[in-house]
Amino acid sequence: MSEATVATAARASSFKAWFNPGLVRLVSGFILLFYVTTHLMNHALGLISLDAMEAVMDVSRAFWRFLPMSVLLYGALAVHVILALGNVLRKRTLAMPLREWVQLIAGLAIPFLLVVHVMGTRYASARYGINDSYAYVLLSIFVFSPVSLYLNTAGLVAAWAHGCFGFHMWARLKPWYRGTAHDAALAFAGFLPALAIGGYMTAGRALAPLAQDGEYMGGYYERLGVSDDAVWGLLGGDIRTAQILLLIGLAFFILIKLAGLARGRRGDMVAVRYKDGPLVSFPVGATLLDISRARKVPHASVCGGRGRCSTCRVRIVSGLSDQPPATEDEKKVLQRVRSAPDVRLACQLRPQGALEVIRILPPDASIGQAATGDPTGTPWATGREKRVTIMFCDLRNFTRTAEQKLAYDVVYLINQFSREMGQAVEQNGGQIDKFLGDGFMAIFGLEGADRRFDDAAGDGARQALAASTQMIANLETLNQRLEGDLENPLRMGIGLDTGTVVLGQMGYGRARGLTAIGDTVNTASRLESATKTEGCTLCVSAQTLESAGLAALPEQAKHITLRGKRKRLDIAAIDHPDQLLETTPADGDQHADA
Repeated sequence: MSEATVATAARASSFKAWFNPGLVRLVSGFILLFYVTTHLMNHALGLISLDAMEAVMDVSRAFWRFLPMSVLLYGALAVHVILALGNVLRKRTLAMPLREWVQLIAGLAIPFLLVVHVMGTRYASARYGINDSYAYVLLSIFVFSPVSLYLNTAGLVAAWAHGCFGFHMWARLKPWYRGTAHDAALAFAGFLPALAIGGYMTAGRALAPLAQDGEYMGGYYERLGVSDDAVWGLLGGDIRTAQILLLIGLAFFILIKLAGLARGRRGDMVAVRYKDGPLVSFPVGATLLDISRARKVPHASVCGGRGRCSTCRVRIVSGLSDQPPATEDEKKVLQRVRSAPDVRLACQLRPQGALEVIRILPPDASIGQAATGDPTGTPWATGREKRVTIMFCDLRNFTRTAEQKLAYDVVYLINQFSREMGQAVEQNGGQIDKFLGDGFMAIFGLEGADRRFDDAAGDGARQALAASTQMIANLETLNQRLEGDLENPLRMGIGLDTGTVVLGQMGYGRARGLTAIGDTVNTASRLESATKTEGCTLCVSAQTLESAGLAALPEQAKHITLRGKRKRLDIAAIDHPDQLLETTPADGDQHADA
């Protein structure tokens, strides 16, 4: 390779690192949205008076027609259009979600709807010296060319909808946009165009009768600054030329797109096997997300395939070595969610060879999953093994208590119990898996090492025992609070077991959630039931005691057979975790009181 070639490649790489198309498109979009916003706010002043519209328009016109601002505005417009159309041309398929089609069609419609307005105002002012005041615009719409009223209104709505939709797709991934900010933005997006349309309709209807006033129209034409009526013919010709050029441009764009699609179908094919789906093939050059859409394979993509949200990420089971390396932008997103080396973004990966993939998140992944990503960098959705501690807790004899209570009282008691126990679990590093009537299942050890404990390997077990201690204390407090409402104090049983489970996002639709399955879950459930026969509050397996560095006194140690189990199990049957002994790592036979 020659030195010139190397230098050229280096310059291209440097330019690519400096020029971020996504960021440039976003910034240019914000500039255009700000311009449209100020324009609509100016229109809305028509609800007050035409003079108010004209006064603010003078300030706005001075701002936007100041040379640097004009360069910024029209530069943003050119860049935004070029990048948007280029993005569409790069797609190897027309399969897109409805929201992308709506945004694309709205964007393409804007120039055709507003070309008469733009040419008749900014262009007419610069080319022919016409004073494009609000009076000129309103009389043109309501008197001389009524059809422009519908075109301008449709163009206004299309421009505003296109900008608001783009802003929403960007902001929906930001934590600050949720809740109140989202509701406020939605209200603003609806009210502003309504006020703008109402403003210029009100002003236009008030001004239209003056067209019959000869004195007013004489002053109007004088202020207009048109010295020769031939100007109107020239301006009309320019507008028709612009419309023809727009049609030619659109036709040229469509032809290029269709030619690209046809050329792609004749190229090399790449095979993609979805681990939990079909085997498909598609021409080389398309992104994996485009392949999924074209072949109707459900695939999550909250951000619309712009490489921002990470919800489209996949784990490559085979064929990773045949794929192009991740770009710097893709690496940044993957690093943000701490993904494994075999994880890629489907919207950025353009397969060059056969591969087999697993879609990590479900097709209906939420905005929350997009914003937070997977905190462990390992896909829960497809399942993985992890050593954790499982807790089952259940109220004792609650059925008998419920029989003596009204339904509302039963719900109140359950909610009070669930709140107290849930807080104890969460405050000690656990996660409630599910509530089961008057009981629940919880998982400890999901987030790795808890720095409150020296032994990181036993964090889950220690967290579960710490939570049990707090749960017992919370139950005593709850009983004192409800003393006048209960015939007998509430009692509970807790079962704890530690072992390897399969963790994954399981279920369907809104009922989907992170849960665990495996023998450890069954054992913990049986241990909770065993507290009834053993006459204690906690039944803790030997595996949990060992992981936590604890042991039971001889009178607490049991060797029992659980329902559904063939082998007998070593456990500790206790009423409080404080009754356990702490073992020293150096000598397991030496104990000290906990």
